[in-house]
Amino acid sequence: MLKRAFFIAAGILFFGTANAQLRLAPMMGFNFNRQIQKSNTNKFQGLFDNKLHFSAGVMGDIIITDFLSIQPELLATFKGGAYQLEENVVTEDYTNNLGYFSLPVCITGKLNVNRAKLFLGVGGYVSRLVFTSYSLDQNNENVDAGKLRIGKDQFSDQVTPWDYGVKFKAGFELNRGLYMGAFYDIGIHDINPQPVLTRNKTVGVQLGWIFSLTEEDKYERFENFYEF
Repeated sequence: MLKRAFFIAAGILFFGTANAQLRLAPMMGFNFNRQIQKSNTNKFQGLFDNKLHFSAGVMGDIIITDFLSIQPELLATFKGGAYQLEENVVTEDYTNNLGYFSLPVCITGKLNVNRAKLFLGVGGYVSRLVFTSYSLDQNNENVDAGKLRIGKDQFSDQVTPWDYGVKFKAGFELNRGLYMGAFYDIGIHDINPQPVLTRNKTVGVQLGWIFSLTEEDKYERFENFYEF
């Protein structure tokens, strides 16, 4: 129900801002993702380590006013987790990789500063899982590897097909078009169909270049270009 409401709200935002100035920004980024786990008896504090991943896609910048934009993104993004255990005569190394198509939508405020804009945004995201892999080593020898079973059955599946949560971001945008921001994604959905609750938490950076798609905005940015 929450995912459906999110998509409906995103559609309303797109159609409701059809006459607004529009920009697009191809972008890529890097992130550190950690999987947080807990059960009724154990919080698994500090079990999973941060893991480096990347994302790539496109961001829309729908300009409502000089100080406010709606910024939807369509990203291919990778997340995952890893841990190492050492107990007596057994060492265990586990890692998993999760590839998503993700749709964040943020309401973003902007502040003009000389030849740039500072921005701060907040919103939500919905992600569809399209790729998985995992590997398990014991005593430095691989004992299991392959793809995780995707589904909602607590007895047979290992990861759910959807993830969603809240996104915060901040950064700057130069008048010439360079975009750079940092973000923090907090997963609020349990991606583990089994009794142990698992959520994604992600922090990262994004780098892009914004192109104008409306003539009025192209003219304004053309003038700003020659202010340097």
